Amino acid sequence: MPGVIRKIKISELVNYFENPRHAIGSNETDTLKKLFDAVGIQYMLNLAEDVQKNGLLGNQQIVVVYSEAVKKYVVYEGNRRVAAIKLLLSPDLFGFLDKATIEKSKRIGSEGEVPDVINCYVTDEQEAFFIMERLHSGEDKGRGIKQWTPREKEIFKVRQSHVKNLSYLIDYYVKRYFDGLDITTILPFTTIQRIFNNREIRKQIGLDISDESTFTIEKMQLVIDASKWIVSEADASGIAVTRLYNKARAIEDKLLPWIQDYMKNHTGESKQGNTEDGEDSTEQKDTDRVESTGDNDSDTTGSDGDSESDGREGSGRRERNTGDIGGGNNASRDSGGSRNLPYFFQGLNYGSLNPNDAETHGVAAICRELQLFSDRRLVSAYPIASTFLVRAIIEQAIIYYSKKHNIQGQQKLIWEDIKTISKLSNIIEKYKRNLPNYITDAFMRQYFMSLFGNYEDNVDPLNWVVHRPSEFQLDASTLIELPRKGLLAIINYLLS
Repeated sequence: MPGVIRKIKISELVNYFENPRHAIGSNETDTLKKLFDAVGIQYMLNLAEDVQKNGLLGNQQIVVVYSEAVKKYVVYEGNRRVAAIKLLLSPDLFGFLDKATIEKSKRIGSEGEVPDVINCYVTDEQEAFFIMERLHSGEDKGRGIKQWTPREKEIFKVRQSHVKNLSYLIDYYVKRYFDGLDITTILPFTTIQRIFNNREIRKQIGLDISDESTFTIEKMQLVIDASKWIVSEADASGIAVTRLYNKARAIEDKLLPWIQDYMKNHTGESKQGNTEDGEDSTEQKDTDRVESTGDNDSDTTGSDGDSESDGREGSGRRERNTGDIGGGNNASRDSGGSRNLPYFFQGLNYGSLNPNDAETHGVAAICRELQLFSDRRLVSAYPIASTFLVRAIIEQAIIYYSKKHNIQGQQKLIWEDIKTISKLSNIIEKYKRNLPNYITDAFMRQYFMSLFGNYEDNVDPLNWVVHRPSEFQLDASTLIELPRKGLLAIINYLLS
């Protein structure tokens, strides 16, 4: 039937027992309890306060289907919002919540009028399911809703308020000076803000948010190199970057000495003449890039000091002088763009893996090799090998996570559900069917569905290359896009 908008009393709405966010409820109260447990009580209170203050979003209707069995409307889309309104209208009916939460919800409800009748989109179950899938299954090649990344959220704020923060400026000028390099493939956007916006760090580097001329190519090179050093230090210590650098004092104690040494070691080195738009003062040097797989003469070295003159991409090329503070750091290898294919998986954080645990040796080894591919730009030269590594880290990270985490609400590891499944595609399908009970973090669930929501369409080139390498040559750009689409974030989450 065609859907219609109707005003419906909250008392005539029941929450959907089979909401994918939680295990199936046995009745209305049990369903609400499971929803609050899955989403988080504080998050539900936050939502209730927002609904009380700002009302429901006008462009997103509550989607309901009338049930002859219960003689009420079942909420298919908008269960959190309806539950939040129910809490504000009748907090004493939520007996599964603690007294403090009940009192707080009463206070929120008393601060203004709470609607007991709301507009709902009434339709049949088939269309309701279609709407739910569109709204919650990720972008799906443009068909669904695409969530903003932290960077996109900041861009929105800047365009509305015209006030730029440090991470926005670093991101902008790194892209400008280094051929579009995405620094968030090294450190997350929010981590860049927390670390480099530290007052002492900002002062030492010489960055002034109110004066964009201080964001020079030299200082952005320092930020790039410092970010890579931060990741390597976290890996070496076996502690996640966000934990290792979570307080101002820790950031200053660890990073200030490194910055001071860095600047001291590179004082007086050659500077770039014209940095406008991040271009070299000598255009001719770009023409010296030779993307050959032959045995050209080269003294270029990789991050471990190994020669790269054995036919890999970029051998036989003169290193471009970017005029960076770290002029000896082979900055062209660090710059971005389609030519250099930078930082493919440089942001992998596997420091939490126990080197003495036999079950994690393989995962750590795969991570390490992916980082080597990233640093030495082997992705375009060896796309099939890169693909094998990417597919392997997806599979092994999921298996590792499954062996460390219980199914929500059960004293049973996720591994017990998937250990007999041999195909990665079937493991992913199992995860998709049970995602709220396997992955509790809502953002990570969005990343997972964005990447694997339609696995056969979105990621099947990985399988094609693995199973039929002679029939399919994967474009390196396809692989490079995966971390940017959230694969790096989900892998780090699974390994943390």
